[in-house]
Amino acid sequence: MRFLKEYLIISVILILVFVIDNRTNYNLVSSVEWMRNGILSVENKMKEENQSEAKSEFYGLEEKWKEEVEKLALFVEHNELEKISGDIILIESNFDTGDTDELFQNIADLKFMLEHIEEKNQLKWKNLF
Repeated sequence: MRFLKEYLIISVILILVFVIDNRTNYNLVSSVEWMRNGILSVENKMKEENQSEAKSEFYGLEEKWKEEVEKLALFVEHNELEKISGDIILIESNFDTGDTDELFQNIADLKFMLEHIEEKNQLKWKNLF
């Protein structure tokens, strides 16, 4: 009977861990997805040489990111969030200086970091060990 209680407690804990992980992963994936879609839209507008629309859309993304980063900080490493925020600042400075080559490079770096944190925070065997 004692072992039954222990197995029940272990099962409840494991289920709780998986439920919490599923919820945090959903929040992370949705945040990364809207940011990725937004940055792709900015990139496409820059390729179409529509810089004013790209700039205004980017500043909207930046404001929304500031709100989202507070929620993500609960379960994503702060160092990675700081790298993304740093990439955002670099892109903003590229808009100000008009350096489109650096802008596209910094957008590529931002997309890489977004994919990296999404993959790193998924519950997979390779991430556990």
